[in-house]
Amino acid sequence: MSYPTQQDIDAMREDGHEAATIAQAQARQQLGERASALKQAIHLAFADVQLENGTGLHEAQGLDDYADAQTCAAYRAKDEKTDWRRISMDDMNLCSSSLSFFNAAGMRFHLPAFMQGDLDSQVNYDLIYHLTQSISMEEKFALLDDAQRAVVVAYLNLRLDDEDFRHEWEHIFNALLGYWNE
Repeated sequence: MSYPTQQDIDAMREDGHEAATIAQAQARQQLGERASALKQAIHLAFADVQLENGTGLHEAQGLDDYADAQTCAAYRAKDEKTDWRRISMDDMNLCSSSLSFFNAAGMRFHLPAFMQGDLDSQVNYDLIYHLTQSISMEEKFALLDDAQRAVVVAYLNLRLDDEDFRHEWEHIFNALLGYWNE
């Protein structure tokens, strides 16, 4: 789901697209501008977050695969621990089930990378489920500070305004009124 640029909209006008189609493109362009601003907010809110005692990306994948403690320790040794921006999109897509196995510190460290990947449309995971329907939300998001929670709320509100996510709207709406409103 990419967002049209002003050049795209100008080209649509030149090509004679209908006014309703151009209006839809303009609405998507505004979502794109909000997504761009949100990516900056993510970077600011999570700038200094490190993994610390959190579950690492590959380590969590090992937990999902029922790996033994030694194997999980080997996976953890190769996990990024200091800068979530260095986590590759390929690794996040390969380890997408890790979202279910992070402890609170692991979630705080990896969440900005997963949100960024989703905003860049480079993902094969369902982040919204983990932000809206997971049975362990209170536990998983316990370490988020106010600024980080505000970024998650902004992310969910962006998705609530996006027609591409209409099948998730009920869950998003309920989570915004419930857990993320606390």
